[in-house]
Amino acid sequence: MKNRKIWIGVVLTLLCTLLMGVSVFAADATMKNKKWITGTGGVYEDTDKDGMVDDLKSYGKVYYKIKVPKKGYIIVNTKTYKLPKEDEYYSYLENVLNFDEGQNNYTRVTLLNSSKKEMESFDNYDENGKKDIVFSAAVKKGTYYLAVESEQKYKIRYAFTAVGKLSKKGKWLDSAPTLKKGVTAKNLLFYNELMHAYKINLPQKSKINISVQSKLKGGDFTGSLNVQLYVKKGKKYKGINEKGKLLSDDEASWWEIEGRDKITVTLPKGTYYIKFFSAETSGYYTFRWK
Repeated sequence: MKNRKIWIGVVLTLLCTLLMGVSVFAADATMKNKKWITGTGGVYEDTDKDGMVDDLKSYGKVYYKIKVPKKGYIIVNTKTYKLPKEDEYYSYLENVLNFDEGQNNYTRVTLLNSSKKEMESFDNYDENGKKDIVFSAAVKKGTYYLAVESEQKYKIRYAFTAVGKLSKKGKWLDSAPTLKKGVTAKNLLFYNELMHAYKINLPQKSKINISVQSKLKGGDFTGSLNVQLYVKKGKKYKGINEKGKLLSDDEASWWEIEGRDKITVTLPKGTYYIKFFSAETSGYYTFRWK
């Protein structure tokens, strides 16, 4: 777990434009739960027949259909590999065209709803040569698609897990339901939800432990699942840091949760609010406090 603290006045903008060439749309292939499907993003060619590989012909975007039988979450896993003749192509760029951009081919996987509208998107465009793409998604019963754009060979699968009854939660801090000490809350955080909020009451100054299990995967910038603490002062909700101290209005602090983790903080007597959110992905989590 990492605790992040930023000044709200500082804005980080990440812009990445990736071009794929001409798109070729293939017929949808239906995936089966936990079964791998292999694919190829394109082929390197010698277009002028001079013995040197000088072009990558893209196969465009390919759609894979997923049928979800009930509410739950999926984990999508993609492994990627070099296309044949990739090294020859980059040798041509460097030695003939004097253009050295490094070998940084990529694959992008996008989760779409039944209307093929984007829900989540992840790629392995990484200077460190990341080969795998893993992300989670909270899903309801229905049809979904995985759209793959690639300059690599790849294999892809999804694993679906059904979940039972979900707990009450607030869509905003002021609608947060009270969660009693020792009770486990279980919820799906969907891609279009800004937050889940819960309220806890401390009858006296206490050292509390918030135990979290997150099944969310795919967060690179702000973490997969993020947790914040608030207290209401007048009409405003004030953030609380890892030391139990109030933050100023131009500060924010949160905990990044991966897998099983625990937040420990000492707080005065009062009513507090626990906020769960994710900036990049969706999925399932549980937590309790004591």
